[in-house]
Amino acid sequence: MYTIDDHEILHRIIELQSCIIHGRNIKPLLHQHTDFYLEKSGADIITVYMHHNEQVQVDYVLERHRHFAHLLKKYAFDKKHFKWKKFAATFRKHFSSKIHYYKITELCKVFNAFLSEKKAADFRDELKMKQAIMMPVFAYDNKETIGYICFFFQSDVEANIKKLQAVKTAFQIILQPLYNSENHTFFTKCVRIDEKLEQLTPKEKKIIYYVREGASYPEAAAAVQISVNTLKTHMKNIFSKYNVNSKIELYHKLNGNNSRYGKTRE
Repeated sequence: MYTIDDHEILHRIIELQSCIIHGRNIKPLLHQHTDFYLEKSGADIITVYMHHNEQVQVDYVLERHRHFAHLLKKYAFDKKHFKWKKFAATFRKHFSSKIHYYKITELCKVFNAFLSEKKAADFRDELKMKQAIMMPVFAYDNKETIGYICFFFQSDVEANIKKLQAVKTAFQIILQPLYNSENHTFFTKCVRIDEKLEQLTPKEKKIIYYVREGASYPEAAAAVQISVNTLKTHMKNIFSKYNVNSKIELYHKLNGNNSRYGKTRE
């Protein structure tokens, strides 16, 4: 397990984790620390790709001028078709117990399953990318890959792998508690869940993950791979267990005063 010797980075980890425990959204928190992590890594842009519902979630981009975010939209593939299996397969062969990073000079190496070589080259040229270093983000077991972090450099500098590894590890420590390995779901908040959640069946718990975050019944049904009618039956059972008649009432029950920390929220 890689350790962090930089006390400033350790302080930021503690600060961010404290904010997350109190219900703050991880996305704006990371953006507030953009300059710090760019300076610590020496990179010009940091992007994080998380495994979320079998898709690649690429909402975490640390940069000073929103250049990457703009170009991603310009050249982007349909996010609905940005599948995790295809994306992860590109890098799996490059990492082993002895290899912790992958050096890239062409963007097609990152998006080869989603962009043509020409579009990837145009993307690289507009980004003024000279090189990038890709590193895997692991779950608690240090085996399951739950995401990747990519450090982009726009000048011919020598990447300091030790510094990049320290920043990557910081992100890994911050993101691990927000990832549910069972559902392959990444959440952006930590919220309080009523202990009566233990009364629900495993299937009902999966449904709650989506419905309580505002997903429609068809969206929730698709996420847990059941029909809408079956989901409605489950919801009636859940309402009955909590003695409520609507999703709003259920939300208040789950987030009432008699609750505890321990689950996460998108």
